[in-house]
Amino acid sequence: MITEHQEVARHRVAEQIKAAEVRAQRKEHREVLRAEGEAGGPRHELAGVLRRLADRLEPQPRHRRTGLSVVR
Repeated sequence: MITEHQEVARHRVAEQIKAAEVRAQRKEHREVLRAEGEAGGPRHELAGVLRRLADRLEPQPRHRRTGLSVVR
């Protein structure tokens, strides 16, 4: 007979295995996209360069908002 502690441990291990499988699938998907040239293209590289440049120019790091800026 399985104790409650063993049952909880078994569920935790099952959740960890499932999470690891999901991470592996995501990583594999990203690698496939990168190999096909859909992710990590020139626009992505340019965005990284511009972010690093902005980080050097700003005296204090601050939160970068995502999305479109609103001009009034």
